[in-house]
Amino acid sequence: MLKDYAGIIVVGIIAFFLLFNVFGGNDQRGMSGSYTEDTYGELPSEPDRSEILSGIENSEANDIESLIQDHFPLLDTVRSDQGISRIYMTKELSLTEVSDSLTSVIPPEEISEKQENKQALIYPDHFVILQESTEEPGVITIELASDDFVRNHYSPGFFSGLFLGSILNRSLGSNDWYDRRRANCQQTGNCYGGYGMYGNYNSGGTTSMRGSSNRGGGPGTGK
Repeated sequence: MLKDYAGIIVVGIIAFFLLFNVFGGNDQRGMSGSYTEDTYGELPSEPDRSEILSGIENSEANDIESLIQDHFPLLDTVRSDQGISRIYMTKELSLTEVSDSLTSVIPPEEISEKQENKQALIYPDHFVILQESTEEPGVITIELASDDFVRNHYSPGFFSGLFLGSILNRSLGSNDWYDRRRANCQQTGNCYGGYGMYGNYNSGGTTSMRGSSNRGGGPGTGK
């Protein structure tokens, strides 16, 4: 009998502590889960400012893809069967410094004014979209998007204030890309609105998208 009572008491004590941990006290696991957000951890390392600028100035690159690839670390890749966009980054240079250094070595066919912390450059086979990250203060993202990627995924609204529709049409080899793409975006709400480090794609309207062969994702894929 004593053994039976002892067993019941032990079970009761264990049950009490289990209930206390679930319903009482300060549940740290719940708090940490509530405030945990997606993060890149450490950003890619890069040379200091003077070394980057000197390297670009003395570069022998023949195209904008090689110039960016040689002097900025790759942050992310967004790809589909209708184009690819590679995202590079820097914390050492400002948006204006990135733009000036790239265009002084390889002049673009078109260059926009800086609007709302972003600027775009158009080259024969690529668009270069520079943005000041809103998620990571001090980070400049340098998106190198193929013409096919822009043609098939970008919302024309993203370029509002940067380029006229006629310039986009000409650069993408079309007479009516701007109007057709705008109508499609309004109808489906499924268009790419620029790279976001912690953004989603395909959530309606003009949205940000993140990708990467490591993190998954891409056009038509959620986070």
